[in-house]
Amino acid sequence: MKKNKAAALAAVALAGTFVLSGCTAKATDTLINIDNGKTKITYGYGNFVAKYNQATYDQYYLQYMGQNYWSKEQGGKTMEETVKDNVIDGIEEQYVDKLHAGDYDVKLTSSDKKKIQEAAKNFMSSNTDKAIEQMGATQDYAEDLLEYETYQARVRQAVEDKAEVTVTDDEANQSTVSYVYFSTASSTDASGNAQEKTDDEKKALKKQAENVANASDFDKAAKAEGAKVETHSYTTKGKSSDDTVLGETVIDAAKKLTKEGQISGVITVKDKGYYVLRMDKLLDKDATKTQRETLTSQKKEEEYNKLVKQWKKKVNFDLNEKLWKQVKFTDLFTAKTQNASGDATSSN
Repeated sequence: MKKNKAAALAAVALAGTFVLSGCTAKATDTLINIDNGKTKITYGYGNFVAKYNQATYDQYYLQYMGQNYWSKEQGGKTMEETVKDNVIDGIEEQYVDKLHAGDYDVKLTSSDKKKIQEAAKNFMSSNTDKAIEQMGATQDYAEDLLEYETYQARVRQAVEDKAEVTVTDDEANQSTVSYVYFSTASSTDASGNAQEKTDDEKKALKKQAENVANASDFDKAAKAEGAKVETHSYTTKGKSSDDTVLGETVIDAAKKLTKEGQISGVITVKDKGYYVLRMDKLLDKDATKTQRETLTSQKKEEEYNKLVKQWKKKVNFDLNEKLWKQVKFTDLFTAKTQNASGDATSSN
């Protein structure tokens, strides 16, 4: 549920011929009791949101992970359990966003509502009958989901626009290096067997790295050795261990380069290979600007998440776990070739 997401629903179909999952729950049963009966989220709506999320995942993962991917475990939970947990969190987040929409003068216009109705109608007509039945989709549920998503996107944007955050120079400033890498890691042959490099091969790779390190023209020497020159920007005063691209050893070496154009010696990284660096920009203004924008966005999002957490603590959400277990991702979905309208409403 990303910010600035336009309210839209994709058309899907069942991926094959399956027996529709049966259950004893009624659509009107209370799935989430809110504030001791003040209001509720029905089983019908919760089931629809869950199945629609499932359909979205199926479009991306089914062809790569196979038909049993929902039962695969990661971190002690199946993927089905993880996604269902996320669905409940999302429903609760959307509820409190709508509840606090007035705090930010967020509301839906008659034009918004008309677009939502049209998009929901298009969604219902664009899906196969079997997919509609399996999702438990109705015009009202589709409209409710689009309405909640629109409120969520606009409230999120309003909160982030209002949030005052600071990004320091130490957090933002970026240095940029060019580098070449000669890998000593094992490779895999056509049969899938690991092939370790010999000592002689490793010595030859180190010699290539030395040729680049000792050259006056970094790019020319790298080309002569058949190495690809790549660039990387890192936080100048950040922790070297936080860098996930080049890693602590290489970033530590980069920080010792004090002049632009300076070339490092050969940097040996155990079990990986040899690196050679050239300092391109001690302070890369463009990369720094991008990093500042990224960190500002992240901090604003953190402010929104903290506020939502506070809002949710003030609301009593009581999930009927027994009822929720009846929602199963048994029958799989596939995308139809034509999508429903994607311009229903916008968070702009």
